[in-house]
Amino acid sequence: LRQPVRVASVAELSWVARTGRPDALPVTPLLLGEQPALAYPYAYAGLAREIAAAPAIALTLSDPRMTGAGWRAMTATGHASLVEDPDGEIFRTRLLREELRKHPPSRTLADSLMLQREHWWFLPRLIIVLDLGPPMSIEPRVDGESQVLSVWDGDLLHVDTVRTSDSGADLLKLTSKSGRPPLDGPAALLGHDFSVPDLERWTPWLTRGTVAGDVLSVTEWPERTTLEPSLSLRQRYRRHRDLERACRANLP
Repeated sequence: LRQPVRVASVAELSWVARTGRPDALPVTPLLLGEQPALAYPYAYAGLAREIAAAPAIALTLSDPRMTGAGWRAMTATGHASLVEDPDGEIFRTRLLREELRKHPPSRTLADSLMLQREHWWFLPRLIIVLDLGPPMSIEPRVDGESQVLSVWDGDLLHVDTVRTSDSGADLLKLTSKSGRPPLDGPAALLGHDFSVPDLERWTPWLTRGTVAGDVLSVTEWPERTTLEPSLSLRQRYRRHRDLERACRANLP
């Protein structure tokens, strides 16, 4: 588990939300010592606390882009715990170098001591430590037609990579890329794309519904299913400003 996480720049995180239904989003996987971890700036304090409180989580590696030797497609389930780092000391000394390597946008905020002093609000983190069971192999997503399916059966969170095809109004037929049998339960279907190698644009899309057999009855469609266009200078400034304001507002 450690080596694939160590050389992966992107991953997918699934968890059971407060609603009792699966949720999912793409993440930057890190290693805190020997354990997989995520490190959210305080702008995302609500999200980080929800993930840490979830009854089940899963970390999935499905995208072979921007990976190194020893990477393989896999998923592992378990639980999460939260480590608050309001002064940023743990993040700066143990996780920052890895984040700068894997997530290029962070370099504009923290790639030198001068930048770290200027953007001091970016270093405090909510660190989610993932306690995962043995990994299970899956098939990688190598085309735009496959997505990550998360299904909650009330006891276990099941994750697989699937292909989808229309099967009528608000229905999607699901085909496991690994040939696994279909599952029943509330589900979330995550797709995402990003610009390589800068990761400046990273667009996720989530389809929600209920799986019965190999058909997903969709209750919520995403607004877009393609990579967002390049940002203008004004949009980049606004994104930076909004991140700073949210971090400052949520810091203890």
